[in-house]
Amino acid sequence: MISTYGRVLSAIKRVLQELIEEYQSIGKSLQNLIKGQEKIIAQLARIRAIVEQRWGLREENKEESKEESRDNKKESKDGLGESQEKIRKETQLSVSC
Repeated sequence: MISTYGRVLSAIKRVLQELIEEYQSIGKSLQNLIKGQEKIIAQLARIRAIVEQRWGLREENKEESKEESRDNKKESKDGLGESQEKIRKETQLSVSC
């Protein structure tokens, strides 16, 4: 009877050791997955920073273009005004002569 219990306990011990090894293997796999996810998250953060930087530069360029366009329109309006003023003065001078 005692030898039967000994064999049963031995079998249970073997099964438990196999389960422990399997769980340890699963634990290592999970750790590797976590490391992989951390690497992916870091890569995504770098990609996000690059995209934000590029979009930021595009937005800055758009703003600069808008400002330049406004300045050019203003200068062209001012330029037309000055030209028209010169023509008006020349016309007045020629009429008065």
